[in-house]
Amino acid sequence: MAKKSNTQFKTHDQAIRLPITGKPYEAYRDTSERGTGRLGVRVSAKGSKTWMFRYFIDSKPKFISIGTVSEKFTMLKAADIAEGYSSVISQGLDPKVELEKDKKQQATVEKEESLKGSIKQLFQAYSDQMKREGKRTYATVFKSLEKETYPFISPITKAKEVKTDEIKLILAAMIKRGAPTQSNRVRSYLLAAFNNGLRHDNDPASLNENVLFGLTSNPVAIIPRQKDAENVGENYLLLPEVKALLVTFQQAHKVGELFANLLKLTFYTGGQRPYELAASEWSAIDWDEKTWLITKDISKNKREHMIPLTDTALHILKILKEQNKDSPFIFPKHRAPYEHARLDSFSQSIGYYRKANPEFKSFIPRDIRRTCKTLMGELGVSKEIRDRLQNHAFSDVSSRHYDRFDYLPEKRHALESWESRLNEVAVKNVVNLRG
Repeated sequence: MAKKSNTQFKTHDQAIRLPITGKPYEAYRDTSERGTGRLGVRVSAKGSKTWMFRYFIDSKPKFISIGTVSEKFTMLKAADIAEGYSSVISQGLDPKVELEKDKKQQATVEKEESLKGSIKQLFQAYSDQMKREGKRTYATVFKSLEKETYPFISPITKAKEVKTDEIKLILAAMIKRGAPTQSNRVRSYLLAAFNNGLRHDNDPASLNENVLFGLTSNPVAIIPRQKDAENVGENYLLLPEVKALLVTFQQAHKVGELFANLLKLTFYTGGQRPYELAASEWSAIDWDEKTWLITKDISKNKREHMIPLTDTALHILKILKEQNKDSPFIFPKHRAPYEHARLDSFSQSIGYYRKANPEFKSFIPRDIRRTCKTLMGELGVSKEIRDRLQNHAFSDVSSRHYDRFDYLPEKRHALESWESRLNEVAVKNVVNLRG
């Protein structure tokens, strides 16, 4: 503690020129005000000078350091701070106690800010939520969000600091490179990710989590979709093209027999979703009843779906069973038989086929489903049976709770008629498929 001193100063120059005595002491600003504290300077034995504020509580002196006396930290600046402390005293409060409260409050705010999640954590939280809900595209969505976002927004950026203009830059770049359809999808992913973040902070189940996002609005919400980007798909193959595809698909370089059989089964089961076939296990096949059960855990609409199997479909499955008898999956991954084949590998196979057959009509996996539905319609299969074959959702109560065997005879008759059309003698499908 510096010794008491009667030394006073009135100006900054006087404060900065206070003498060095080799002993610590205090000097105070010459002012007539009393009872609300005084601005002073503490001079150390070696001559360093510090602005400080002295006041009394219950006749006991208290001190608050303000800062180092310098040409930049002038007496006027120090006096402004001291006046703030005096104002606190005039309200009957202890400025030192109030400072501690402010520090604790600031520390709380800083801690809360440090917990505010980054854009990467926002994407991960959304992907995790999709996974919990059983949405199989969770990994693809996460990968797409990272790929398109990080060139414009650093992954460590706080999610609450992301601006609408930054989102527009992401989407504009995609549109500029000729991918307006994908820009709409990424916009939907971003919109959903931020909406999930808004719900996350207000969800009582999230209270014990270490990450909060602090979002107050969704920066994607006011950005419009590209209306002309996504038209209803119209591409489908004609019957002669389908027959040719079934014969020649496996002949293309790098396609392979596994995905050739997956392609065949998507057609012979009436246009089932390739993922639902690829992710199925052998336990889904009832050889006696000649059925294939798509379980709700892999079904897109989370409803079980029973597919009747034609002779051709059963023949393909028997070939696959012989080849993959050590795997629980009908379509196992090449070097990981306890995992099912990836659908991006199936898409690559179609890409290999198109590269080997550039004259063949362009198509993607999604077009197979549309092709089957269109051509079966031309064959005379009713829309209701086609919809049930492809497990479309029905809104009426009886459809939502229907027995898995409902419409099985009608579906079987439709697929047998479709099989006969595919196996017509126009090409050598029958020889190829049945050996």
